[in-house]
Amino acid sequence: MSRRQTRHDARRRTLADHDADALARRASRGDSDAFAALCTGIHHDIWRYCWSLTGDRDLADDATQETFLRATTAIGRFRGDAPVRVWFVVLARRSLGDTLDRAKRAPVPADPVAIPVRDGTGYVDLGALITALAPDARQAFVLTQMLGFSYADAAVAMDCPVGTIRSRVFRAKSALVDAWHADHHTDAAHETNAEEASE
Repeated sequence: MSRRQTRHDARRRTLADHDADALARRASRGDSDAFAALCTGIHHDIWRYCWSLTGDRDLADDATQETFLRATTAIGRFRGDAPVRVWFVVLARRSLGDTLDRAKRAPVPADPVAIPVRDGTGYVDLGALITALAPDARQAFVLTQMLGFSYADAAVAMDCPVGTIRSRVFRAKSALVDAWHADHHTDAAHETNAEEASE
C-alpha cells in the first residue's frame, strides 16, 4: 500500500522487547516502578490489540483497563517463558471475553463489510480497512504487522499453530489489497463518469 499515503492510529513502540522483558522480570520480583514503566511502555500495543477484536474504542478502553488490572496481581507469576508482550496479549484475550460478556456484545462481524476507505483528501483510512477484516485474520494481522510480533509469538498469543497465523496474515493482506483496489477502481469510475457528464 505504497501508492498513496496512509493515515492510521499507530505509533512506534515506546519500549523494545528486551527492555519490556527486563522490566517484567523486575516487576515479577515486586518492583512497582518497573511494573509502572512496563505498563506505560506497552499500553498502546495492548489497546490496539483490544481494538482489533472489538472494533469499538470504548470497549477497547474497557478491555485494556481490565487487562492491566489483572496484570497487577498476575505479574508475580511471570516467568519469561515467552516475551511479556505475548503474556499481556493472553491476559487481554481473557479480559476481552469478560468485557464483551458484560456489554452483551459479540466481536465485530466476521463477514467483511463494504466501506468507503478514502476521505476527501484521497488518504486511506487503514483503520476502516482493518476493521472490515474477519476477526481471526484481523487479530493475526494486527499482532504481526502492526505490533511486530513474530509469527511464533503470535501463534502462542492466539493459541494456534504458526501455519495458521501465516495463513490468516496472508488472507488479511489479500483482503486489504482487494479492498484497496476495489475502492481505487470505484474512484476512477466516478472520475470518468464526471468527465463524461461535463463533455
